[in-house]
Amino acid sequence: MSSGTYNCRVNADTLSGEAVCAIGKEELQFRAGNRTFTVNYADVKDLRLLNYHLFIETSGGKVEVSQLGLQTEDFFEKLWEAYNARCLDALFVEDEPIFTREGDYAYTEQGEERHGIAKISLHSDCLCLLPHNNGARRIPLCFTQEPEAEPFKISLRLDTGEQYRISRIGRDTEAVFGKMCAARTKVIRKWKAAHDELSAQLSERLGERADEYRQMEAVGCRMVCGLYSLDDTGFWFAGIKEGKAAVELVTKEQTATYLYTFNTSDTGFEHALRHAMESAGMHREVIFTDIADKPLYRMTVERSRALRFLRAHNAGRIIHSGGWSERLREFISDAGNQ
Repeated sequence: MSSGTYNCRVNADTLSGEAVCAIGKEELQFRAGNRTFTVNYADVKDLRLLNYHLFIETSGGKVEVSQLGLQTEDFFEKLWEAYNARCLDALFVEDEPIFTREGDYAYTEQGEERHGIAKISLHSDCLCLLPHNNGARRIPLCFTQEPEAEPFKISLRLDTGEQYRISRIGRDTEAVFGKMCAARTKVIRKWKAAHDELSAQLSERLGERADEYRQMEAVGCRMVCGLYSLDDTGFWFAGIKEGKAAVELVTKEQTATYLYTFNTSDTGFEHALRHAMESAGMHREVIFTDIADKPLYRMTVERSRALRFLRAHNAGRIIHSGGWSERLREFISDAGNQ
């Protein structure tokens, strides 16, 4: 994706002066003579247009773009569009939206509130909020309560308590509300049916992992399992006990058993685990891999509270080898002595 080039003036720590700017799929590139300066979208914290000056706040400092003339607003909209497209890539949203609008958004997560203007899109399984900062969110409809409608406002609450609201999306708020309710009902029905099927076929689908499941159960863990998505046969299971959890990914790839310690309730951890696994979908490596050199995954984790929670509480892993059983027992039996 490229949105053409723009003549401008840039002011940044590493480059200052007249430049040619190109809006790319993954980054913003400035060229001045034989010098090049890039801003990866993964590093962008905020985009703000004030008095025909665009201010870009990044993890490495501030960048000011000016002297765009009559192209200023077009440049901002094209940059926001490219940034949003990359956010959707990071949120692993691939299907075409049922509707898109620009409007106001607000949400509260663990006491943190954010609000402002966003591009808003409803998809078959989620609602996406795409502001011009790093606060984009994908709200999975399978974990939501019934949407609530007020005059010109729609609210969604997750089973974990987080609340999201959209407003000022136009005169057809009622029609949008109807589409959201219909999409939610459909995906929840499919999600429940798929999990009922998983539970009924669990022994068969565990295959070689059945022994690990039994051993977690034998050391007193409460066992839970779930899917990543409706389009994938892979699933996961976990043994949870008194602030400790062992998580197994049942996929075609050989994986380890991932260990977690936490100071929330066991039910709270289970909710976070289910949300993190669903948000990762087919990209399961985002749950545990080092993301320092993976800009897209850094964007993913930054925009998912559940993934941040899971990664922050990781306590290591156990490779499937001869000492697996003993290490699992040692880890779980130490529950309560953290």
